[in-house]
Amino acid sequence: MKQLIYLGIQYLSGAFLLSLCLAGVAWADEDRDATPDERAKVEEALKKQGCSSFDDVDFIFGSNLYKVDDAICKDGKKYDIVLNTNFNIVSKQEDRD
Repeated sequence: MKQLIYLGIQYLSGAFLLSLCLAGVAWADEDRDATPDERAKVEEALKKQGCSSFDDVDFIFGSNLYKVDDAICKDGKKYDIVLNTNFNIVSKQEDRD
């Protein structure tokens, strides 16, 4: 009986650890930093819209979009901007942070 309980605990522990590993894999690649080429194309697109500088560019896998943080535009305000894979702006919201 003790051996059966011991094996059950080992099984549950192993199953729990496996589920943690699989969950980590699912969350691991939600987004990535833009490559230097992608960053240059984003910069070009933003300059055309009057935005001169920005902080960070990430590519979001689930939606195939680029997210730009803290872009400073010609009105002097900071914006969070989203671009599609053709580097067209699809969203521009003032950064309230």
